[in-house]
Amino acid sequence: MTDPEDDAMTVEEIARRAGTTSRNVRSYQTKGLLPHPRKSGRVGLYDRFHLARLELISNMQERGYSLAAIGDLLEAWDGRKTVGEMLGLERALSSRYHDERRREMTRDELEGRFEALRRQPGLWQRAIDLELVVPTEGERFVVPSPRLLDVAQTMLEVGVPPEVALDELANLRTQLGGVAKSLVTLFKEHVWKPWVDAGRPIRKLPSLVRKIRKLRPLPTVTVNAILAQALDAELQASVGELLSQVSKNESEP
Repeated sequence: MTDPEDDAMTVEEIARRAGTTSRNVRSYQTKGLLPHPRKSGRVGLYDRFHLARLELISNMQERGYSLAAIGDLLEAWDGRKTVGEMLGLERALSSRYHDERRREMTRDELEGRFEALRRQPGLWQRAIDLELVVPTEGERFVVPSPRLLDVAQTMLEVGVPPEVALDELANLRTQLGGVAKSLVTLFKEHVWKPWVDAGRPIRKLPSLVRKIRKLRPLPTVTVNAILAQALDAELQASVGELLSQVSKNESEP
Protein backbone atom coordinates (compact mmCIF):
# COMPACT_ATOMS: atom_id res chain seq x y z
CA MET A 1 0.00 0.00 0.00
CA THR A 2 1.34 3.42 -0.96
CA ASP A 3 2.23 5.69 1.93
CA PRO A 4 0.27 8.97 1.63
CA GLU A 5 3.46 10.76 2.67
CA ASP A 6 5.08 9.64 -0.61
CA ASP A 7 2.83 11.83 -2.73
CA ALA A 8 2.09 14.68 -0.35
CA MET A 9 1.87 18.00 -2.21
CA THR A 10 1.38 21.59 -1.16
CA VAL A 11 -1.34 23.64 -2.79
CA GLU A 12 1.22 25.25 -5.08
CA GLU A 13 2.64 21.87 -6.12
CA ILE A 14 -0.69 20.21 -6.86
CA ALA A 15 -1.88 23.27 -8.76
CA ARG A 16 1.22 23.15 -10.94
CA ARG A 17 0.85 19.42 -11.60
CA ALA A 18 -2.84 19.79 -12.42
CA GLY A 19 -2.23 22.74 -14.73
CA THR A 20 -4.36 25.13 -12.68
CA THR A 21 -3.86 27.77 -9.99
CA SER A 22 -3.76 27.68 -6.21
CA ARG A 23 -6.74 30.00 -6.21
CA ASN A 24 -8.75 27.51 -8.27
CA VAL A 25 -7.79 24.64 -5.97
CA ARG A 26 -9.06 26.56 -2.93
CA SER A 27 -12.19 27.63 -4.83
CA TYR A 28 -12.99 24.00 -5.69
CA GLN A 29 -12.67 23.12 -2.00
CA THR A 30 -15.06 25.94 -1.03
CA LYS A 31 -17.59 24.75 -3.63
CA GLY A 32 -17.36 21.15 -2.37
CA LEU A 33 -15.79 19.82 -5.57
CA LEU A 34 -12.48 18.90 -3.93
CA PRO A 35 -11.96 17.34 -0.50
CA HIS A 36 -9.95 19.43 1.94
CA PRO A 37 -6.29 18.44 2.38
CA ARG A 38 -4.97 16.83 5.51
CA LYS A 39 -3.07 19.15 7.77
CA SER A 40 0.58 18.90 8.74
CA GLY A 41 0.94 21.71 11.23
CA ARG A 42 -0.41 24.75 9.38
CA VAL A 43 0.32 23.34 5.93
CA GLY A 44 -2.35 21.58 3.87
CA LEU A 45 -1.06 18.49 2.08
CA TYR A 46 -2.75 17.00 -0.98
CA ASP A 47 -2.31 13.52 -2.46
CA ARG A 48 -2.79 11.64 -5.73
CA PHE A 49 -6.54 11.35 -5.11
CA HIS A 50 -6.85 15.14 -5.00
CA LEU A 51 -4.81 15.31 -8.20
CA ALA A 52 -7.10 12.80 -9.93
CA ARG A 53 -10.13 14.87 -8.90
CA LEU A 54 -8.55 18.06 -10.24
CA GLU A 55 -7.83 16.32 -13.55
CA LEU A 56 -11.42 15.11 -13.69
CA ILE A 57 -12.75 18.64 -13.06
CA SER A 58 -10.48 19.99 -15.80
CA ASN A 59 -11.60 17.24 -18.21
CA MET A 60 -15.27 18.00 -17.61
CA GLN A 61 -14.75 21.76 -17.96
CA GLU A 62 -13.06 21.20 -21.32
CA ARG A 63 -16.17 19.27 -22.37
CA GLY A 64 -18.39 22.23 -21.56
CA TYR A 65 -19.64 21.43 -18.05
CA SER A 66 -20.06 24.34 -15.65
CA LEU A 67 -18.69 24.07 -12.12
CA ALA A 68 -22.27 23.89 -10.83
CA ALA A 69 -23.01 20.98 -13.15
CA ILE A 70 -19.80 19.23 -12.15
CA GLY A 71 -20.77 19.62 -8.50
CA ASP A 72 -24.20 18.11 -9.18
CA LEU A 73 -22.63 15.17 -11.02
CA LEU A 74 -20.12 14.50 -8.26
CA GLU A 75 -22.85 14.58 -5.62
CA ALA A 76 -25.55 12.70 -7.54
CA TRP A 77 -23.37 9.96 -8.96
CA ASP A 78 -21.32 9.34 -5.86
CA GLY A 79 -17.76 9.90 -6.83
CA ARG A 80 -15.18 9.36 -9.50
CA LYS A 81 -16.18 5.89 -10.69
CA THR A 82 -19.67 6.82 -11.85
CA VAL A 83 -18.62 10.20 -13.20
CA GLY A 84 -15.92 8.38 -15.15
CA GLU A 85 -18.64 6.19 -16.65
CA MET A 86 -20.60 9.30 -17.62
CA LEU A 87 -17.51 10.69 -19.32
CA GLY A 88 -17.12 7.35 -21.07
CA LEU A 89 -20.70 7.68 -22.32
CA GLU A 90 -20.05 11.21 -23.55
CA ARG A 91 -16.85 10.13 -25.32
CA ALA A 92 -18.66 7.19 -26.96
CA LEU A 93 -21.43 9.51 -28.17
CA SER A 94 -19.29 12.43 -29.29
CA SER A 95 -16.14 10.83 -30.69
CA ARG A 96 -15.91 11.71 -34.35
CA TYR A 97 -15.94 9.52 -37.42
CA HIS A 98 -13.99 12.25 -39.22
CA ASP A 99 -10.39 11.54 -38.23
CA GLU A 100 -8.61 13.64 -40.85
CA ARG A 101 -6.23 16.43 -39.97
CA ARG A 102 -7.46 19.75 -41.29
CA ARG A 103 -5.08 21.51 -43.63
CA GLU A 104 -4.56 25.22 -44.17
CA MET A 105 -3.87 26.46 -47.70
CA THR A 106 -3.62 29.82 -49.45
CA ARG A 107 -5.79 30.84 -52.37
CA ASP A 108 -2.74 30.63 -54.66
CA GLU A 109 -1.99 27.09 -53.46
CA LEU A 110 -5.54 25.96 -54.15
CA GLU A 111 -5.68 27.64 -57.55
CA GLY A 112 -2.31 26.11 -58.38
CA ARG A 113 -3.73 22.69 -57.61
CA PHE A 114 -7.11 23.34 -59.26
CA GLU A 115 -6.60 25.50 -62.33
CA ALA A 116 -10.39 25.58 -62.85
CA LEU A 117 -10.73 27.82 -59.79
CA ARG A 118 -8.58 30.44 -61.50
CA ARG A 119 -10.41 30.12 -64.84
CA GLN A 120 -13.92 29.98 -63.35
CA PRO A 121 -14.10 32.17 -60.22
CA GLY A 122 -17.72 31.13 -59.65
CA LEU A 123 -16.49 27.69 -58.61
CA TRP A 124 -15.02 29.22 -55.46
CA GLN A 125 -18.43 29.85 -53.91
CA ARG A 126 -19.58 26.38 -54.86
CA ALA A 127 -16.55 24.85 -53.15
CA ILE A 128 -17.19 27.01 -50.07
CA ASP A 129 -20.88 26.04 -49.98
CA LEU A 130 -19.89 22.36 -50.05
CA GLU A 131 -17.36 23.05 -47.25
CA LEU A 132 -14.52 21.66 -49.35
CA VAL A 133 -12.74 24.84 -48.29
CA VAL A 134 -13.59 27.24 -45.45
CA PRO A 135 -12.37 30.84 -45.76
CA THR A 136 -10.45 32.33 -42.84
CA GLU A 137 -8.63 35.65 -42.56
CA GLY A 138 -6.98 37.09 -45.62
CA GLU A 139 -6.44 34.76 -48.54
CA ARG A 140 -6.18 31.61 -46.43
CA PHE A 141 -8.55 28.66 -46.35
CA VAL A 142 -9.03 25.66 -44.09
CA VAL A 143 -9.52 22.34 -45.85
CA PRO A 144 -11.63 20.19 -43.45
CA SER A 145 -11.18 17.02 -45.52
CA PRO A 146 -8.01 16.77 -47.63
CA ARG A 147 -9.28 13.40 -48.89
CA LEU A 148 -12.28 15.06 -50.52
CA LEU A 149 -9.90 17.42 -52.31
CA ASP A 150 -8.02 14.35 -53.55
CA VAL A 151 -11.32 12.92 -54.84
CA ALA A 152 -12.10 16.14 -56.67
CA GLN A 153 -8.61 16.24 -58.16
CA THR A 154 -8.89 12.65 -59.39
CA MET A 155 -12.23 13.43 -61.04
CA LEU A 156 -10.68 16.36 -62.90
CA GLU A 157 -7.64 14.30 -63.93
CA VAL A 158 -9.80 11.65 -65.62
CA GLY A 159 -11.79 14.27 -67.50
CA VAL A 160 -14.84 15.06 -65.39
CA PRO A 161 -15.68 18.79 -65.77
CA PRO A 162 -15.20 20.71 -62.49
CA GLU A 163 -18.82 21.86 -62.25
CA VAL A 164 -20.01 18.26 -62.78
CA ALA A 165 -17.57 16.98 -60.14
CA LEU A 166 -18.89 19.52 -57.61
CA ASP A 167 -22.51 18.66 -58.47
CA GLU A 168 -21.78 14.99 -57.91
CA LEU A 169 -20.14 15.67 -54.55
CA ALA A 170 -23.19 17.71 -53.54
CA ASN A 171 -25.49 14.90 -54.66
CA LEU A 172 -23.52 12.30 -52.70
CA ARG A 173 -23.49 14.50 -49.61
CA THR A 174 -27.29 14.84 -49.75
CA GLN A 175 -27.86 11.12 -50.21
CA LEU A 176 -25.37 10.03 -47.57
CA GLY A 177 -26.68 12.70 -45.21
CA GLY A 178 -30.03 10.93 -45.40
CA VAL A 179 -28.36 7.59 -44.70
CA ALA A 180 -26.55 9.07 -41.67
CA LYS A 181 -29.82 10.52 -40.34
CA SER A 182 -31.58 7.16 -40.71
CA LEU A 183 -28.82 5.31 -38.87
CA VAL A 184 -28.73 7.83 -36.02
CA THR A 185 -32.54 7.63 -35.73
CA LEU A 186 -32.23 3.84 -35.54
CA PHE A 187 -29.81 4.20 -32.63
CA LYS A 188 -31.94 6.77 -30.81
CA GLU A 189 -35.14 4.72 -31.11
CA HIS A 190 -33.81 1.26 -30.30
CA VAL A 191 -30.77 1.81 -28.05
CA TRP A 192 -30.98 5.24 -26.43
CA LYS A 193 -34.75 5.58 -25.88
CA PRO A 194 -35.14 2.31 -23.95
CA TRP A 195 -32.45 3.48 -21.52
CA VAL A 196 -34.13 6.87 -21.10
CA ASP A 197 -37.59 5.27 -20.69
CA ALA A 198 -36.14 3.03 -17.97
CA GLY A 199 -35.24 6.17 -15.98
CA ARG A 200 -31.61 6.53 -17.12
CA PRO A 201 -30.36 3.93 -14.61
CA ILE A 202 -26.75 4.63 -13.68
CA ARG A 203 -26.06 0.90 -13.23
CA LYS A 204 -26.84 0.41 -16.94
CA LEU A 205 -24.26 2.96 -18.12
CA PRO A 206 -21.43 0.46 -18.73
CA SER A 207 -23.76 -1.72 -20.82
CA LEU A 208 -24.99 1.31 -22.78
CA VAL A 209 -21.42 2.45 -23.49
CA ARG A 210 -20.51 -1.06 -24.71
CA LYS A 211 -23.49 -1.06 -27.07
CA ILE A 212 -22.56 2.35 -28.48
CA ARG A 213 -18.95 1.31 -29.04
CA LYS A 214 -20.11 -1.88 -30.72
CA LEU A 215 -22.44 0.04 -33.02
CA ARG A 216 -20.00 2.80 -33.98
CA PRO A 217 -18.19 1.00 -36.83
CA LEU A 218 -21.40 -0.43 -38.33
CA PRO A 219 -22.52 2.63 -40.38
CA THR A 220 -19.30 2.85 -42.40
CA VAL A 221 -19.08 -0.95 -42.78
CA THR A 222 -22.73 -1.10 -43.91
CA VAL A 223 -22.44 1.77 -46.38
CA ASN A 224 -19.21 0.38 -47.84
CA ALA A 225 -20.70 -3.11 -48.24
CA ILE A 226 -23.97 -1.92 -49.83
CA LEU A 227 -22.17 0.55 -52.10
CA ALA A 228 -19.76 -2.15 -53.26
CA GLN A 229 -22.68 -4.45 -54.11
CA ALA A 230 -24.51 -1.66 -55.92
CA LEU A 231 -21.41 -0.74 -57.94
CA ASP A 232 -20.87 -4.37 -58.94
CA ALA A 233 -24.49 -4.69 -60.07
CA GLU A 234 -24.41 -1.39 -61.97
CA LEU A 235 -21.13 -2.23 -63.71
CA GLN A 236 -22.33 -5.71 -64.67
CA ALA A 237 -25.47 -4.18 -66.14
CA SER A 238 -23.42 -1.66 -68.13
CA VAL A 239 -20.36 -3.66 -69.17
CA GLY A 240 -22.07 -5.25 -72.17
CA GLU A 241 -23.19 -1.88 -73.48
CA LEU A 242 -19.73 -0.38 -72.97
CA LEU A 243 -17.94 -3.24 -74.72
CA SER A 244 -20.43 -3.27 -77.60
CA GLN A 245 -19.64 0.40 -78.22
CA VAL A 246 -15.93 -0.50 -78.45
CA SER A 247 -16.67 -3.38 -80.86
CA LYS A 248 -18.92 -1.17 -82.96
CA ASN A 249 -16.23 1.51 -83.25
CA GLU A 250 -13.61 -1.06 -84.25
CA SER A 251 -15.86 -2.51 -86.99
CA GLU A 252 -16.58 0.83 -88.58
CA PRO A 253 -14.35 1.70 -91.58
